[in-house]
Amino acid sequence: METLPTLDAHAHLDRERTSEELAASGAVLAMTGSLEEAAAVVDRNEPYITWGVGCHPRLRNPQESFSVERFGELAERTAIVGEIGLDAGSRVPLELQLETFRQALAVVAELPRLVSIHSCGATGLLIEELRGRPVAVPVLHTWTGTAEETQEAVALGCYFSIRAGIARHSKFRTRVPAERLLIETDHHRGDPPAAIPCRVEWVEHVLGQQLRLDVMDVRRLVWRNLGTIIRETGTFKLLPKPLGHILTGVVPGEVVISP
Repeated sequence: METLPTLDAHAHLDRERTSEELAASGAVLAMTGSLEEAAAVVDRNEPYITWGVGCHPRLRNPQESFSVERFGELAERTAIVGEIGLDAGSRVPLELQLETFRQALAVVAELPRLVSIHSCGATGLLIEELRGRPVAVPVLHTWTGTAEETQEAVALGCYFSIRAGIARHSKFRTRVPAERLLIETDHHRGDPPAAIPCRVEWVEHVLGQQLRLDVMDVRRLVWRNLGTIIRETGTFKLLPKPLGHILTGVVPGEVVISP
């Protein structure tokens, strides 16, 4: 099999970048902060980038103008929803965040998608919401919950996309099965896309130390985990064909995690 590219499960890409500029980013699940942004990018055709539909809890205008009907229409056209969620430090009133989040969860409860979820300062509340409205594949983005909350999230079927700042936390080794882990950078729109693979490689290195795995075993692990999500959500046909081709070619088999 050809060498696997890096896989970033949560990044923000500048929609003004050309496809040629974005080609240096590796494989990316690209998040959007508003329905307006999602509508502008969801049908783009980069070979290794899947664009999501989201409504960021820190953005007041997208939260105030959120339309569940429009959200559902856009979600039908992509394998990814993100990012959505809750943020205790946001200037957007928590009541409005909850209303938007609950509407979005209601859609993906009926329309399974990989859902990248923000939970800054609101991890306990997020767990309550997911317990009340289960969805097929919630992916907790940059998760900072306690060990107990992490264990409950695992029981609810959550995956975890982790970046360098939290990859060393022992709960991702002791409380989260390796089969529930993805890697992310939370790349900023203003940063060069070519920085993404380097940042992913660093997280692979740190996570490999935690799991006692070779870096390429970590990369194969997260690709297989993404493949499981795509299979569980039935969204393979919504992926760019080259990205789907990688998923079908990932070497099957178990990665052995050292005790």
